[in-house]
Amino acid sequence: MRADLGTLTLAILPSEAGERQAEERRWITASLDGDRDAFAELVRRYQQRVFRLAGRFFRRPEDVEEVAQETFLTAWRKLHTYAGKAPFEHWLTRVCTRCCYARLRQRPDPEPLQSIDLPVAPGDPTAGVELERLLARLKPADRMVLLLLDGEGWSTAEIAERTGWTRTNVKVRAHRARARLRRLVEEDLER
Repeated sequence: MRADLGTLTLAILPSEAGERQAEERRWITASLDGDRDAFAELVRRYQQRVFRLAGRFFRRPEDVEEVAQETFLTAWRKLHTYAGKAPFEHWLTRVCTRCCYARLRQRPDPEPLQSIDLPVAPGDPTAGVELERLLARLKPADRMVLLLLDGEGWSTAEIAERTGWTRTNVKVRAHRARARLRRLVEEDLER
């Protein structure tokens, strides 16, 4: 009986996913034809995802809202570039990531970022240091790569795809960003 349920579940899930993708393709096609209601459906489907991702980079609600609006505005203007080779959500998170990065680069003195769970060994003296404040002192690219790797749990391949960087570039940036963050933590502990 359990095997049958497992098989039944597996048989249902792909068809439901296929239906959702077909519906999504219809919304995209209609949006490309100028149907704003169809694009509004895409916004409704993905707004929580976009807001959550933008919220990783910005604390102030108005900043998160502005980045989300910029993401959907950019998606509307660039929808014709979506090739459909990957899920629409991946393409949209790539747009959102780039909007967040652009905004980080524009703001010389950003608000502290939301806290993330960076790996810390038990008994490590850095565990009590406020990472938000230290992350805010990193360069935008360093903050971004750490937030996507450790905050969002993205792989280096996902970050490379969605930022347009190479995987090697992502790995090097992450390594250097962690080294810079560690130096900041050590400096903070010395004070």
